[in-house]
Amino acid sequence: MDGLARIWGACLLLAGAVGLAACSNGASGLITGTTSLGAGDAPGGITNESPMARPIGVAMTSARARRCGFYFDPGKLRASYLAYESRQTPGDKLGSFEKSYDSTFNVISERISGDPEYCTEQKGTEIKAELARYLQGDFNPNFPKAKVVETCGFFGCPTAPDPDKKLDVKKFWQDQAVKNGK
Repeated sequence: MDGLARIWGACLLLAGAVGLAACSNGASGLITGTTSLGAGDAPGGITNESPMARPIGVAMTSARARRCGFYFDPGKLRASYLAYESRQTPGDKLGSFEKSYDSTFNVISERISGDPEYCTEQKGTEIKAELARYLQGDFNPNFPKAKVVETCGFFGCPTAPDPDKKLDVKKFWQDQAVKNGK
């Protein structure tokens, strides 16, 4: 009997561990979709509304385009972007945009330089679209929108009844009778 209790205890412990692993798998609740900047390349926590979204977005695209061999001048794109920022923002913030651009460009270039399979056809299409937009002077950020994903428990997602709708017992039983063919 003692051996059976140990087996049951081990099964319960294993089931608990599996349940915890299932719950922690989607703990963040956010999944970013893929867009032109690439979900794996975008720094965490950057949204289109962030003050540093423009310099980071332009620098990332420039670094990615250079890595994939696109024909353009990264220095000219940088100068064009900084000229745009100088018209948009006060002079005291321009230095922070320039530093953000340069550090992002260097970090992304370093991160993707060692990946021989980085420049896929899909990434090339995405980079080309963003680069063309930036070369035309449109520096609005285009980071992936975060999609909220419901995290459900071990038994699935609960369905909440409509709080404004009252339960009509008579209608409920009539619907059940129709479903059951009575």
